[in-house]
Amino acid sequence: MCKNPVSTATALMEGIETSLVAFLAAFNLTNTPAGIAVIAAFNAALVALQNWKSGTVAQNVIELLGDLQKAMALLPIPVTAQVLVNIILGGIITVIGIVTGNSPAPVGEAVHEETQAMYAAEVASMTAEKVQRLVPGFQRSIFHSPESQYKKAWDKAVVDGRFDPSLLLDQ
Repeated sequence: MCKNPVSTATALMEGIETSLVAFLAAFNLTNTPAGIAVIAAFNAALVALQNWKSGTVAQNVIELLGDLQKAMALLPIPVTAQVLVNIILGGIITVIGIVTGNSPAPVGEAVHEETQAMYAAEVASMTAEKVQRLVPGFQRSIFHSPESQYKKAWDKAVVDGRFDPSLLLDQ
């Protein structure tokens, strides 16, 4: 569980927004119906996240983040840019993991503090696995914020050559 999950998830969303806006602009998608839908879905998810309280059910936030994922899937992007989309989707999955892990554990047996902590650890592990499938080489770190890990993955993809920015000139 995060000490301040709303702040942690919001900071990550701000990092996602920066790369998302740059991505849409680079592929001339900003003012297209698909691009507008992505930005609208992002904004709706961000508002819901900012209004969410840790320890309460985050179903609305999770559904809106799911809508953002669906909107991203409708973007017409070249295969060469899939690594960037995967990093953005990995960031969204991480936000879902943060709010899920900091929501009440599923109802079943009596929920104790230990049960909640085990639930949060299980969600963190499953979230890291999902992100690793999208972004090979990603390693979860308890010593770095999700936002800094996201930025590092994005920068590595753009700067270290997993994505060639010159390909954008052909658009």
